Amino acid sequence: MKIWNRYLKRKRALYRTQFRTPAELFNSACDMLITCFAVCGGERMKPGYTRRNARLIFLVTDLILYLFVNVYSMAIVWGSLLDVVFCFVTLGVAIQGLAKIEAFTCPELNDLHLYNVARFELTPRVPEVEEALFHTATMCKLFIRILAVAFSIVWIAIQSYAILMPLVERKLSLAFGFYLPLIDYRTPVGFAINWVYQLIQVSEGCIGLMACDTCLLFLIVNATGQMDVIIIYLRRLTELIDSNESGENDDKIADLLGDIVLKHLEHTNYVRDMDKLLKKQFFINFSCLIFELVASLAIVVRNDKLVKEIYNVNWYGLSTNHQKTLKQVLLASQHPIVLTDGFSAIDLYNFVEVFILI
Repeated sequence: MKIWNRYLKRKRALYRTQFRTPAELFNSACDMLITCFAVCGGERMKPGYTRRNARLIFLVTDLILYLFVNVYSMAIVWGSLLDVVFCFVTLGVAIQGLAKIEAFTCPELNDLHLYNVARFELTPRVPEVEEALFHTATMCKLFIRILAVAFSIVWIAIQSYAILMPLVERKLSLAFGFYLPLIDYRTPVGFAINWVYQLIQVSEGCIGLMACDTCLLFLIVNATGQMDVIIIYLRRLTELIDSNESGENDDKIADLLGDIVLKHLEHTNYVRDMDKLLKKQFFINFSCLIFELVASLAIVVRNDKLVKEIYNVNWYGLSTNHQKTLKQVLLASQHPIVLTDGFSAIDLYNFVEVFILI
């Protein structure tokens, strides 16, 4: 945390030399965000935006096609539990993508953005407010830069894997388990078409997710920035009250108190509108996560069934060598390689814990 605070302080000082006002810095961060959204046709914060643009129509069509492709791939690999579970999981990714498109291209997002822009353009009542606004704008600028680098690394890593995989395996092999129907990816032409199709999915996914996640951080940072300003006003109110021995600050106190009430109401409305904007998306995201966990548990349950069936084999009818061979299978199945979330195994106990928390 100390390292982050020092880095933030240094960047804030740098941006103060590059931008005259907090509004200029915030608008610069928003311009970067709008550019990211524009790649996928979701630049709702830009004046005159309409959902009826070719880029967004292409993205929605592509996601719907992606859903059908996954259903087709699921039918092809039916019988292979791991491949079927993978298709189920990728179905959730597409559904979450459609939910994000609906949330981050609706008019309510532009209303929140315009409120934030207007807040930065107001003349600060006290010098501390300008410092708080610079802090908020700096956070927005840093977050979009950091996420741009992070998602670029992810994109490069995935594309490197997609390029190296056929070279390592020395055959036409796609990086992901989905492919276009009626196009044989085992032929050079079919492989090239499917490879380009997967490239488009990865590129749109990285850029779109980066834009949505950054926009969400912008909304949250501005909400906390609004509270910072209220806190500054409350401290200023305390100073006025402490120095109001003869009543000379009565008018200032009344004026500042009215401003505090107004800003708190604005903040409450802002958070309420933000909740309405993101409620459906969060619901779908969590629903998909729960569905993916349940699908992953199918592998665990099937492995338990495998162990039981090995026990039920007529061991006495096998030769000694065959018993030793089957014993190795039994030992391996009792300690299977299981899916993890990066920290712990995805099992029934951990699933219940996650479900309760959600």
